[in-house]
This record gives sequence, C-alpha cells and structure tokens, in this order.
Amino acid sequence: MASRRFRNWRTVAVFLGAFAVLLPAMSRVFYQPGAGNRPPRILIKGELVQADLDAFPAIAKTAREDAAAALASNGTSAPPLGKGTVNVMLDSRGGSIWVAMSIGRIIRANAFMTRVEGGASCVSACVYVLAAGQARYVGGRVGIHRPFLPNDGVTSARAKKAQYEGINAQASQYLEEMGLPKSLHERMMRTPPDRVAWLSAQELSIFGLMRLAPPPPGPALPR
Repeated sequence: MASRRFRNWRTVAVFLGAFAVLLPAMSRVFYQPGAGNRPPRILIKGELVQADLDAFPAIAKTAREDAAAALASNGTSAPPLGKGTVNVMLDSRGGSIWVAMSIGRIIRANAFMTRVEGGASCVSACVYVLAAGQARYVGGRVGIHRPFLPNDGVTSARAKKAQYEGINAQASQYLEEMGLPKSLHERMMRTPPDRVAWLSAQELSIFGLMRLAPPPPGPALPR
C-alpha cells in the first residue's frame, strides 16, 4: 500500500512538473494592453524572483509589438515627450539582484520607460530595474542599500567575501552600463543591508533616477 501511494504521488509530481513550463505560477509580472492615449504597461509587483524573469521576455515582446502597431496606426514613430512606447510600472521591495539586472537589460534593449507611481515604492534590487528605463519617472518612493548575502551556515567567511566582491563589481558595472553615475553605487554601498536610505527628489535627480527624456545621441564617431 505504501509503495503504491508513493508511485501515485510521484505520478502527480511528474504531471505537475510537465505543466510548469506552460503555467508560470507565482509570476508577479502582468501585462496591460494600451488603451486610448495610454501606451501598453508591464506591471512588476512584489519580490523579484526567477519566475518574473521567466515571464518577462515574452511579455516584453508582446508589449513592444502592440506599441509599434499603435504608433503605426497613429501615423507616428515616437511617443510624446515624457511617455514611453511601453511603460514598466514598478512596486517592489526588492529581491534577487540577478533577476533585477537581467530584466533591466531587456528593458534597456527595448527602450522601455520605467515608472514608480505615487503610492508605489521601489527598494533594494528594484532600483536596478528602475535604472534601466530609457526614460524614468518617480512619483513614489525609492530606497537603496547595499546587497545582502544571507548566512547559510555553510559558506566560509572567505568565500562570502569573494561573493560579495563579485556582486559589488557586477552591480557597479551594470549601473555604469545604464549610464548612471558612480555616486549612486557609492551611496548604495554606504548603506547597511538592514537599513534603507530613502532618496529625496534632489537625490533622484543627481543619481539620474528621474529622467523624463532620453539622452541626446552622442557625437558621430570619426571615420
């Protein structure tokens, strides 16, 4: 009887595992098609986890295609100043920095706009997603601190130090890739992981996290 029950549970587990690729459960990424003058929106809510990254590429593709079709139907090739062809709406207390940077690179590749609306917050790893917007708007709260490495009771202090240095270097490189000043990374590193430094409107501007227009094109390279 016990062996039969085990086989039944194993069958159920295999069955559910087969459908996991079809149903990305627990994903916190949602898509809202454009309506009227409002462009398509991608909403990212809650903790940033692997399921969000799994869902994001397909949603980004749909949003990009819908936005292109909407612009073409209006006879234009670019949205009004201060509005993105696709807006990525953020309301997250953080999560995986690797997920955040991976989603961020997709956002930048598609020239999406990132937004933290009034009443929403973008904290910790979420800030790496915010930084990726071709244009960025903050009406809510943005909080930063340095990355946190949980104590698993197995990793040695030396190995944890190496891990932390690796995260530090990659986070700095990512922000530089997104065109943000080194002062933002330095400010993050000065804030302990168990605290949050809430950024003022002036700091958001200084750190480049509030920018409604994309940067002008750089000078042409000499031939």
